[in-house]
Amino acid sequence: MGKDNGSAELQELRQRLDQVDEEIVKLIARRQETVGLIGKEKAGRTQGLRDRERERAVLARVESMAQSLGVSGPLARKIFSELITHSLSRQAASLATGAARTLSIAYQGSPTTYNHLAAQKYASERGATARFVPVPSILDAADQLAAGTVDLAFLPIENTAAGSSNEVYAVLREHDLHIVGEETYKVEHCLAGVDDVPLTALHQVLSHPLALEQCSAFLHGLSQARAVPCVDTAEALRLVAEAKDPTWAAIGSPEAVEAHGLTLLRRAVGDHEEILMRYVALARAPESFDARIPCKTSLIITTRHEQGALLRCLQLLADHGLSLTKLESRPRPNRPWEYMFFVDFEGNIADPKVVDAMDLLRGETNFFKVLGCYPAKATPSVPQASSLGAATGPPPLPTEAVAARPAAPPKSKHYKLADRASRSEDTVVRVGDLLIGGAGFTVMAGPCAVESADQIQRTAVYVREHGAHVLRGGVFKPRTSPYAFQGLGYDGLDLLVAAGRSAGLPVITEVMSPEQVRPVAEKADILQIGARNMQNFPLLKEVGKVERPVLLKRGLSSTIEEWLAAAEYILAQGNSQVILCERGIRTFESATRNTLDLSAVVVLRERTHLPVIVDPSHGTGKRNYVAPMAWAARACGAHGLLIEVHPEPDKALSDGDQSLTLPEFASLMDGLRRLRTG
Repeated sequence: MGKDNGSAELQELRQRLDQVDEEIVKLIARRQETVGLIGKEKAGRTQGLRDRERERAVLARVESMAQSLGVSGPLARKIFSELITHSLSRQAASLATGAARTLSIAYQGSPTTYNHLAAQKYASERGATARFVPVPSILDAADQLAAGTVDLAFLPIENTAAGSSNEVYAVLREHDLHIVGEETYKVEHCLAGVDDVPLTALHQVLSHPLALEQCSAFLHGLSQARAVPCVDTAEALRLVAEAKDPTWAAIGSPEAVEAHGLTLLRRAVGDHEEILMRYVALARAPESFDARIPCKTSLIITTRHEQGALLRCLQLLADHGLSLTKLESRPRPNRPWEYMFFVDFEGNIADPKVVDAMDLLRGETNFFKVLGCYPAKATPSVPQASSLGAATGPPPLPTEAVAARPAAPPKSKHYKLADRASRSEDTVVRVGDLLIGGAGFTVMAGPCAVESADQIQRTAVYVREHGAHVLRGGVFKPRTSPYAFQGLGYDGLDLLVAAGRSAGLPVITEVMSPEQVRPVAEKADILQIGARNMQNFPLLKEVGKVERPVLLKRGLSSTIEEWLAAAEYILAQGNSQVILCERGIRTFESATRNTLDLSAVVVLRERTHLPVIVDPSHGTGKRNYVAPMAWAARACGAHGLLIEVHPEPDKALSDGDQSLTLPEFASLMDGLRRLRTG
């Protein structure tokens, strides 16, 4: 009887959930209706469709509101980012001249492949009714378009894992077709079979060759299974469904897995956390777009065989304020060792400065072809400085003191790339969409050591909700005593990354040896070099060879000169993404763990262009001193803080005495905001 009552309650709850879902859809429809009215209002004005400041404000507001209601802020931001993108696409389509409401679109592959799903997304965001025509190959799609059988050919031109498609570039080069649109689509590779069996029971995995390549690391772990290439992902799933063999599996989209009635065995089996496909829509004639629509223009050029020819072409775009988004070289057919260039830049041909730039480009090139001008979709996200605002540095000296101020120190013979003389502007390090340095004040917060999934997850959510920008956590711990907790290693790294992704935060963790650098760099967003390793020169050289920002802590007894020379080791290897961290030095004073040298911040702001942050947790070693020193660091011009936070510091396995409790961290962040406004 109790079981039946439970089922009835569950059914009632599901009905309530269905009603909520229905209300959400109705609200989205109301929002779209309002967006349409805004589009009509904009139609009579001259300003552009996109207002990035308005977008930033909307996303910040909904994220804050979500957090106040106990909802994931990153989830709300992601949902509204999609809504805003969709709204802009619909507004752009409403302003497009001659935009078709009914389209026939050719694509390579079968229904429910990524190509088909992306084509559906493209048509939907244009507000068009579409008939989709599957064809065997890219060339077939181009031929159908050229013959007038279809209105558009929808082709995958590049993806963020495998790069560009030579075949599509050949079509653009050799056919008189025009790009009239672009679309992006997020690829999610899923493993599916006919039954829910252990992965060790699989004997072969079927998919498109590109999908197999993008899942190579996962497939390598299935040493007993053979990878079998197929025409496309949908065909692979169909073959598995028809075979009804539980030892067979296929990789494809979640939609295709469901369409073929298969069992989902594992989601996200790709080697990369995020794979985006970029598609172009080709038509027989170019389209013109209202000047208010943010557009891209694509060209093919070949330069003269003169020194600096390509540089002059690119400089023309820069001189006209046009941002280059892609430059790709391809061999010229039948002309060994000669190349043509595919160029994408942000600009609408309806803009006179774009017309002027292209006229000048024609005069600088041997061959010039406009591939199309079209509404921009695949553009890098705009990075933002932290909401805490700029690190302005100390106030200027009084006028009477300027004459007495000593001259800047002479350039050091130990470092030149780190020297302010080599770069007058401050270096700003980009981590995802976060800018460290320059106009922002960045807070990196988290436990000294990752101890468990629950500990790091709780901390990540809390520090994110209270304003942190980066999640910190040690997985390899350099400890004075060999008997102290040494960290969870690579298992801890997985926990840290999972917590960061869940909370929407990039992560930073320490590496201690050259062998750890590349495996950790594959997952972590920032690599930390600890104080004890500041002069571990093989380690410095190794982090200088990877494309990851590096936070370099000051050594226990190192001078500023030695610290900058250590940074030079990283810079000299080619990695210019270096962040300096003052964490206190060893002196005769015993009241604190170290002596936090805030004067170093002022000296470094003068001597180097690299960002400087402060670690008051190690600098003092006592949690009740952390907040005052953090506020002082902000006041003296630091670009950010590295703060240790733990849900239960008294039970911490590492450095509990200097770790803030969760409420103490919230109080610290509140004080930082008051310091800004004060």
